[in-house]
Parts: sequence; structure tokens; C-alpha cells
Amino acid sequence: MSHSIIHFDYDFSPYGQKTKLLLTAAGVKYKKCDQPVVLPRPDLEALGITYRRIPLLAVGKDVYADSALIIDLITSKLATSGAVATSPADKAFETWGNVTFVEMLGIIPPQALTPEFVKDRETIFPLVKRSDLKSLRPSTVAGFQSRCREVEERFLSNGSGPYMNGDKLSLADVHFIWCVRWGMKDLGAANEAGCGKDAFPKLWKMIESLPPAEPEVLRSEEALKTIKDSKFFADAATSVMKGDPLGLSAGTPVTIESADAKPGAHVQVGKLVGTSPSEVVLEVGSDGVRLHFPRIGYIVRAQ
Repeated sequence: MSHSIIHFDYDFSPYGQKTKLLLTAAGVKYKKCDQPVVLPRPDLEALGITYRRIPLLAVGKDVYADSALIIDLITSKLATSGAVATSPADKAFETWGNVTFVEMLGIIPPQALTPEFVKDRETIFPLVKRSDLKSLRPSTVAGFQSRCREVEERFLSNGSGPYMNGDKLSLADVHFIWCVRWGMKDLGAANEAGCGKDAFPKLWKMIESLPPAEPEVLRSEEALKTIKDSKFFADAATSVMKGDPLGLSAGTPVTIESADAKPGAHVQVGKLVGTSPSEVVLEVGSDGVRLHFPRIGYIVRAQ
């Protein structure tokens, strides 16, 4: 790989943990640039990026947003051949993980819900602003245990382990284990009765077998210079596909935002570079960086 690969995240980020796990399992050499847990994020703003969610993955001068698109990029373009097994069921496991993650938000430790954190997250996760959030924890833990039981008794039912199909980590494994590991370790569910190794021995064996993500950490200045001085990686989606439902031409100033966030809260502006069945690509900032979004879950409008 001749292009630099830089992962933007912070250690507590559950989706950042997921994409780093896949990068590591896929044998991809990458570096990491740490970002603040809450806004603002000056490094990204310096690239012209106001999209607020983490992680982002820069490959050369192309930056990819949304973990779903990042995962598709890793498996299709970046992974070492044969490193991570894929299957037609992968998207179903991806949905399971995303649904489980949302269900788990009621486990967030009260001490983490600082006024600064709540203000930062309320536009994308309204649950954190609920006045009765603390009282949700027992029910949320019970639901989380049921999800863990699904992993233990269904996903890992063959018993050979440590992963679903033996000793090789698959994309399906990544899709369901990231949120469970985050709940157990980062949210403290492991300390709850009924969530330990005695209750879920196969699940815990899997968690403890996951390859550690230990990328080199770049300073902000070095990461920004590397991206700005790089060449483009992507050779697709550099023109608007014929019959695109957006009805926009290349070069149109546009806005894009997450469909599930508060409308207008975190709008990304840029110039439309191109579209494909799976991507929308914008040119952002003053250095010509290209920012890639998936078609699913985003709203694109002419400015």
C-alpha cells in the first residue's frame, strides 16, 4: 500500500474500536491520530471536515466517514487477501451489532454523563438527556445479558472456538463482538452479576482472543501534513452516475448530514465530486481533500 492510512478516533469510541479491530485482523498497516471525545475537533476542521462522528479513515487524500463504509473499504480494497473471511450473512450480523449498541446506551456509567458529554451527544443520542436515565440501567443490563446469551448459545454454538467458525476471526465475528466487548469492558457490565466468565465462558474466551490494536500514534501536525501532501487513493465516484436520484451535477455546492441526527446540527458542506451506487464524494476545505459518505443513512441537498 503506497498511500498512508490514518485512523481518527478516541480510545472510548465503540465504533472506533470496531474498525481498528478489523484493520488489525485484516493485516492493514495503519497509524492513529487521537481526537477529543467531545467537539470541537480542530484536526478535522483543519481538513474542512465538520462531520462529527468518529471514526474516520484517511487513505491518502481520501477520507472515509461512517464505520459501514470504512468496513466495506477495508474488506474490498485494503485487507490482506484471505485474512478475514466474509459471507452473505455479514450484513445481518452488522445490523445485530448496531441494534445491540443502541440498546446498551442505558448502561453508560453515571460518572461519564458530565454536562459537557450530554450536551455533545444529545443531538445524536437523545437518550443521554433523559431525566430517568439512571433508572434504566437494571433493565438495560438484563437486555444486554440476553444479547450475550445469544452470542454464547447461538453464534458460538459449535464449541470449537474461540471464534464463530474456529480459530480464524471473520467479518461476522467483528460485527457482533465489538459492542459486546465495549459493554463489558468500557461500560463496566463485566462487574454486574450474571455477566462474568462463569455465565458466558465462550463469549469471554472470544473477547480475550481478539488481536490487540496497537497502531503508531501520530501527532496532529504530522497527520494533517501527511494527508494534505498525499495523492488521491480512490479512482471511483469521481463523476455523478447516470440517473442519480439526487439530480445534481458534479461541482454543485452541497450539504450532507446524518439522517438520524438532529436536523441541521452537524452539517457537512462541500462541492460534489461524484456519486456511485454506494458512495457520495465531496471536496471539502481549502486543500482539496475528498470526503466519502455512504448512500444509506445520509441526506444530501444542494446548498
